[in-house]
Amino acid sequence: MSSASSLVSGLWAVLQDGVARWGLPVVYATLVVFLIVSLSSGVYQVFFSPLSKIPGPKLAAWTYLYEGYHEIWRGGKYFQRVAEMHKQYGPIVRITPNEVHFADPEFLDELYPTGGRKVNKPTWFALLTGTPYSIVSTVPHDLHRQRRNAMNSFFSTASIHRFEHIMKEHMSKLLARLNASGRAGEVVRIHDVFKAAASDIITMYAFDNAFHFLDMPDYGESYFEATHKFFLLTHVCLFVPWLYPLIQNSPDWVLRLLFPGLSPVRDRQNWWMDQVHAMRREPNSEESKQTIFRGILTSKLPDQEKTDVRLASEAQLVVFAGEGTTAWGLNAALYELLAHPADFRRLKDELLAHIPEKLRDSPGSDYVPSLSQVEGLPFLGAVIQEALRLHPGVLTRQMRVSPDEPVIYVDKTAAASGRRGKTYVVPPGTVTSMSPHITHRDEHAFENAAEFLPQRWIDNPKLAARYFHGFARGSRNCIGMTLAKREMALVLSALIINYDIYKGQPGPTMELYDTHRKRDVDAHSDYIIPLPAEGSQGVRIRFRA
Repeated sequence: MSSASSLVSGLWAVLQDGVARWGLPVVYATLVVFLIVSLSSGVYQVFFSPLSKIPGPKLAAWTYLYEGYHEIWRGGKYFQRVAEMHKQYGPIVRITPNEVHFADPEFLDELYPTGGRKVNKPTWFALLTGTPYSIVSTVPHDLHRQRRNAMNSFFSTASIHRFEHIMKEHMSKLLARLNASGRAGEVVRIHDVFKAAASDIITMYAFDNAFHFLDMPDYGESYFEATHKFFLLTHVCLFVPWLYPLIQNSPDWVLRLLFPGLSPVRDRQNWWMDQVHAMRREPNSEESKQTIFRGILTSKLPDQEKTDVRLASEAQLVVFAGEGTTAWGLNAALYELLAHPADFRRLKDELLAHIPEKLRDSPGSDYVPSLSQVEGLPFLGAVIQEALRLHPGVLTRQMRVSPDEPVIYVDKTAAASGRRGKTYVVPPGTVTSMSPHITHRDEHAFENAAEFLPQRWIDNPKLAARYFHGFARGSRNCIGMTLAKREMALVLSALIINYDIYKGQPGPTMELYDTHRKRDVDAHSDYIIPLPAEGSQGVRIRFRA
């Protein structure tokens, strides 16, 4: 609300200044021309555009301000409005003048192909992410493939296994911190802990160095609060396109003067670039040989793809995505397990069956399993998949643009709707999108979709290939998916092996503390990442030693 109020105040100030400088007639004439152009454009969009036959609210087709109202004024709420549109208009809806959204899980592979048809990103997508030169914001299909290929090998299963010792070191540190909290009887905001761990791990993988948030008494709260403020600018930057370049290109002293809350973000950006510069100076350093950015710097990418400006974008993407999405998935998974004791017990039994026999009865509170012990365990995998289905770590719409070919959709909804069999042709250049928050709750794909039911993935192993897109789909799916899932498996396994649900017994235990799914876990706002309800303190857990 504060961002919206500031924007309105700013526009009013501009209008007053215009009146003072040029007089009322000039200002009125300018406004009339603006209104005529806007009206003409709106009439074309609603009645004559190639998208005019696609269902949806006329106001959304008329102007982007409809989206802006829900995103800026209401605070990241357009994802809720889009879900309501689909209930009213069906599985295909026009949600902006140039974007068509789908709510049909059967259409995933068509919209997100793995090969054949090229898929671009919207040209303005960088304003949404704040990482203009990263792989996630890269517009052309071919350039995206080139940039991604330079990083692919670092996210393979084999590379992640080579990095396992670093993950286990951080798991030991995490358990030590939680054990200390248990001895003190503290209530822990577990999302903070997971963000610190995930950030340290991905930063070590990227640079062979880290901020060591797990060592900080507050788990790096000031840094993550600044990141939170950065994400809150997401929608404002999209509608005020000069704002993000102003923030990103301002000298340090200007940024600290104009946007003091973002100073820790700038500190992290400077630190990332210092690490890259060190790698440039020591190209054969053993310490950095197996890191992501050493891989980029020694890849076959042309020199213009290895500039500081581009690598700054890539660093921000890798770290923010690696810490944010993994932490949110862990946060949701642990909540659901503690809220469903039978699932907790089943997972614990599965895990204990795969650790050394002498530890099964009393593993202690500091045992960290190996990846080979936990990866491939069916119920563990099902728990992770189900947590990510219900609570995806990226809430924003997964947008694509087909540059050369139209996207053709045939409505297969019930005949009673009057739309069955109708064909819609979305022309090349149109933004198309789907949202896991909507498709993952489709009752035709996921029976009892609102419930946490890990067994569904065991009963029907084909569900993931058909309907899951928590890490996006197709040729532009999340490059870090394999790392995120294995990291989640390792963290959850370590916690479940070493702790029980508290029922009055002695020993290491966990217990939910004043935590409710609707308020503290479910998504209430979309700022790329999901945010819980206003005032929520997140998932809180009381640890006992």
